[in-house]
Amino acid sequence: MKRFTLLTGIAMLVSFSTFSQEFENKLFGNEMEKLNSEYPITDTLVFDLPNEGKLILMFNSTEYQIEELEDRFSKVLKETTDFPEFQSLTYRLSEEYGNTKQDAVILDLERKYLPYVDQLELGLVLGMDYTGGSFTPTFGAKAMFNFRKFDIGASLVNTVYFPERIEKNIKVNSNWFANLEFRWDRSNPKSNSANVFGAGILLNSNDSQLFTGTTMQAFYRRKINQNISIQVGIIGTENLKTFYPTIGIRFW
Repeated sequence: MKRFTLLTGIAMLVSFSTFSQEFENKLFGNEMEKLNSEYPITDTLVFDLPNEGKLILMFNSTEYQIEELEDRFSKVLKETTDFPEFQSLTYRLSEEYGNTKQDAVILDLERKYLPYVDQLELGLVLGMDYTGGSFTPTFGAKAMFNFRKFDIGASLVNTVYFPERIEKNIKVNSNWFANLEFRWDRSNPKSNSANVFGAGILLNSNDSQLFTGTTMQAFYRRKINQNISIQVGIIGTENLKTFYPTIGIRFW
């Protein structure tokens, strides 16, 4: 038994020298060497999962209490049920670097192993833009394919322009844009709606009073709370010879 313990200890010491290549949360350059020098590994916490997988956390006892780690990660592992079978995943814990912080490791586990079903999302577009010196209400529809780490889809949006009154009559001018959109959010494992980048083309340039010729747009949208997003972009019109900056708000 003593011989087995000794050999195991030697094997562990040898394996520690190669762990910089085996950690799931790798660091850049010689950061791992600096971390191991300042906060050498003193403790290991192993979670044995029902599917024969293992989660291994390696850390310095001055940074963490093992009881607190066990309590928090046990709760996370109850939800991350897509953990790979018969595999051992090793993470280095330390609050010195972004990738090794406890919250970052938990986020990585949730992003990769929370159960997720690819699905089709259908929704409405409603908002208001300031375009070319005019306020232009917007409305339309969108369809997004939701994947684990990003969403991609298309939208059809009408930018409504109200020209000056003629003989006190109000004429509504529609400008329909067909857009491709890409969404992502690295900080939320359950949603990709925080950031949106899109590009589109005007479908009805001949009937538009706001735009003429070939007209295209590009935009970025950032969600600021559950129901409201801010969108900024640029529209190129007159066969991409004239450009208008835009800023607006979107609901839902």
